[in-house]
Amino acid sequence: MRIKKISIMLIIISILLLSVLLASCFIPFRGFREDGNGAATATSEALIKAEDFTLLDLNNNKVSLSDFRGKVVVLNFWATWCPPCRVEIGDFVEVSNAYKDKGVQFIGVSDDDVSALEKFVSDYGIDYPTLLDGSVDRIMPKWGISAIPTTFILNGDGEIMFKNVGMMSRDQLINAIEQSL
Repeated sequence: MRIKKISIMLIIISILLLSVLLASCFIPFRGFREDGNGAATATSEALIKAEDFTLLDLNNNKVSLSDFRGKVVVLNFWATWCPPCRVEIGDFVEVSNAYKDKGVQFIGVSDDDVSALEKFVSDYGIDYPTLLDGSVDRIMPKWGISAIPTTFILNGDGEIMFKNVGMMSRDQLINAIEQSL
């Protein structure tokens, strides 16, 4: 009887924790219109300048967000162990290749172990910069990342045009990029 009560209590606690986590994924981003699916598009009067950062890439080179000023930047926070991240990455690689000559730069940010990232990047053919959160600075908390994947799209002036919490489809990604060009 006591084991049954403990089991029920653990289930209830688990459900409450999961509810809080899921609710945090849908908190609107200041100055953005929610589309009901975890995505938000900037309102023209409320564009927010993205905070610059510098992190190391997998080759130990310093890379700053400001290095890509003038380009549309797709900034994807992800992890190798994250199932939705693994599903969307093929589309990200494909769309990155299709748009790289059109002034669009993809950047991935992860706080995974370097060897896990190197293997994942190789296995999935990721050819855009993969940066290590915590290498020079820890930016996920500064960017309000509470769930992954989370993707931001910045215009050429470094203003945040789009934010999506959760997996993005290829069509969602292309539409958001097109709106930011």
